[in-house]
Amino acid sequence: MGRMEEWPAWQRWGTWLFGWVLYAGAFWMLFVTANVAVRIAALAGIGAGLLVLTYSSRAVLNERVRKIDRWQLHVTLPAFLAYMLLMLYVWPLAAHIATPWLKAIVAISPALPLAFVAWAMIRYVNRCDEMERRQHLEAAGISVVVVSLGSMVLGFLAAVGLIRVNGALVLLFILPTLCVAYGLACTWSKWRNRAR
Repeated sequence: MGRMEEWPAWQRWGTWLFGWVLYAGAFWMLFVTANVAVRIAALAGIGAGLLVLTYSSRAVLNERVRKIDRWQLHVTLPAFLAYMLLMLYVWPLAAHIATPWLKAIVAISPALPLAFVAWAMIRYVNRCDEMERRQHLEAAGISVVVVSLGSMVLGFLAAVGLIRVNGALVLLFILPTLCVAYGLACTWSKWRNRAR
């Protein structure tokens, strides 16, 4: 078969699309069922989808997966799966715990794998070359501006009573929204620099 970046364009794009379908489908399965076996299968599908997306995204850009990219994937994927397991099976227990300190520990337990992912991301960016660091810095700045402006717009609409906003839910979605905006901005920055 050879390396993925040497495949024909239709195979690379097809694999990339399959990765998104696998990832999104598995994520959807987590929310439509309470069956433990199906949820574990969905977590495995999410992990497989992330693997496929990581390798195929590089191949779509005609780039090979470097050692640093493999390290990043091998470090963050288990942490991400640990986060999902904590959110599915440990975090809901906090509502039934009476002891305040134990309730706090259970409630913030999903933050530990996220902190590990943040550390791995910082280490990854520090190992990149200057141009990649600039792309990551650009993407971080764009994502902060987009999420901040979006939060302000929601705040303005909620303040005048046009929408009702659940504050806890908004706080929970800040980091995922930042990550999505960062990923899109990073992709845009790479495409823009390749076109030059």
